[in-house]
Amino acid sequence: MLDSRVRASIIAAFFGGGCSSDASGPVADGTGIDDGLSAEAGGSSSTAVGSTGGAATTPSTDDGLDEGGSTETPGDPPVVWDVGILTDVPGSTCGAPTSIPCDDDDDDPWHAMGINCDVGPQGEGVANGDPLGFYVHTGNVGTFEPAPFPPREGEKILIISSGVASDMVVPNAGASTNIVGFVDNGADPPPPINVIAVSPTEDCAANDALVGTGDCSNTIQAQWEQGNGANDYVEMRLVTEVPFETYSFSYDFAMFSVEYPVFYQSSFNDMYIGWLESELWTGNISFDEMGRPISLNAGFLDYKDAPNPIDCPAPCQAPELAGTAMVGHAGTKWLTTTAGVTPGEEITVIFAVFDLSDGILDTVVLLDNFQWGCSGGAPVTIPG
Repeated sequence: MLDSRVRASIIAAFFGGGCSSDASGPVADGTGIDDGLSAEAGGSSSTAVGSTGGAATTPSTDDGLDEGGSTETPGDPPVVWDVGILTDVPGSTCGAPTSIPCDDDDDDPWHAMGINCDVGPQGEGVANGDPLGFYVHTGNVGTFEPAPFPPREGEKILIISSGVASDMVVPNAGASTNIVGFVDNGADPPPPINVIAVSPTEDCAANDALVGTGDCSNTIQAQWEQGNGANDYVEMRLVTEVPFETYSFSYDFAMFSVEYPVFYQSSFNDMYIGWLESELWTGNISFDEMGRPISLNAGFLDYKDAPNPIDCPAPCQAPELAGTAMVGHAGTKWLTTTAGVTPGEEITVIFAVFDLSDGILDTVVLLDNFQWGCSGGAPVTIPG
């Protein structure tokens, strides 16, 4: 790991510059991050969130990720987790509740995601992490037209970050200073998140006996082991009961990181994990459009606004990031995750982002448009 002063000098030297890519040891022991940083769901009206309390798109079952051949690289487990191999539920049995946005009423983070409105998904929600890591934003993120990051339902988007979340909508803000209130102990993510792969050869869709033994997708461990533990961890954690005749849920997200390009493909492999704890799946459910986990090194970064020597030589620009803190850095498009569930079961869904190996440079995730559906099947993520 770089000395922080050396790293800071590299950062300072680099931030004067600004590439859009047309291309498309063992796990550390730990007891998890202190859950004492939690705040129960409620009716907070503050835009900088510290405590938390219709016209939706039908999830697609066509993952669109198999065209163009395999994306596997040496060392990847021979697992196919995203093909939706479970039989979809017949549409005639669908009774999933519709959603009506309510985020015009307040700055509640759950309302911004489409949760706990009068009509639509309901549940008990907790935000864990420093209050500065959460921010509810109204309207488009950034100034590029046509807007690449408009709200996906209602008028608002929830932003979570391993830094100051509100910085995301400040043009050219770049890295924030490390926040004293964040957890910088390099711990494992808190339970039930378990980074260990369930098998070197199959996932939980292929073998349901593996459910509950680790990460059903087998995608987190290889990325986690590139670094030295989680820092500046923040999460939104939802516990909810699946409604009658409802067989899936979906949500939209996009990830960005200031770690790109200086520390791209290094041990500072910041990560986003969408974790599902259910009867059918215990593990990561969110991936990039190439089917890889959402980390700096593994994730397919659609927008790269600076060159790097690995996969985006100069010129390399992403005007889509204009008007955000990610000018000169990188991010994904809107992506939509859909995961199958069982009617009547209680599930936990965790939306978590953290810095890997240090707490200096920040990674940001946009969250919106949580809704129930009927597609069923193994988790799949498609471009939004």
